[in-house]
Amino acid sequence: MTYAAYYGQTMPKDIDREAVSAFSSLSQFPSGTAQERMPGKEFTGHNLSAPLWTIPVKKKHYRSTKPIKVYFHVDDNVFFAENETLVVVGTGKSLTEAMADLSEHIIHFYNYYKKLPFDKVTGDAIRLKKVYETLFIEE
Repeated sequence: MTYAAYYGQTMPKDIDREAVSAFSSLSQFPSGTAQERMPGKEFTGHNLSAPLWTIPVKKKHYRSTKPIKVYFHVDDNVFFAENETLVVVGTGKSLTEAMADLSEHIIHFYNYYKKLPFDKVTGDAIRLKKVYETLFIEE
């Protein structure tokens, strides 16, 4: 999507889509790439989303079995990265900080629900446990 499209103008026709390797399930998608893809002047005041395929934590990479759709918002110079399915939000002073915070929360809850037995969860925690158990392939 171009800058013009954000402001209600129509996109030109017959333009080839840019091939972005980071959005392929076969390539690494480090959490910091969102900032390079969305400059601040185009991002401010708009709700955007991007798929998250891998989360690097220390010396380990967690590869998602399906993309984690991350929505980005900005309000009063605070950046938000969230995933509604996992009920997780990351915040920061930049997109990079918000993505790093979101990534830490996702891995925390992945490890938490992975260790938790099914007889100890109720309500939405049952759904979250099932989602987290099938979410990652640890590398």
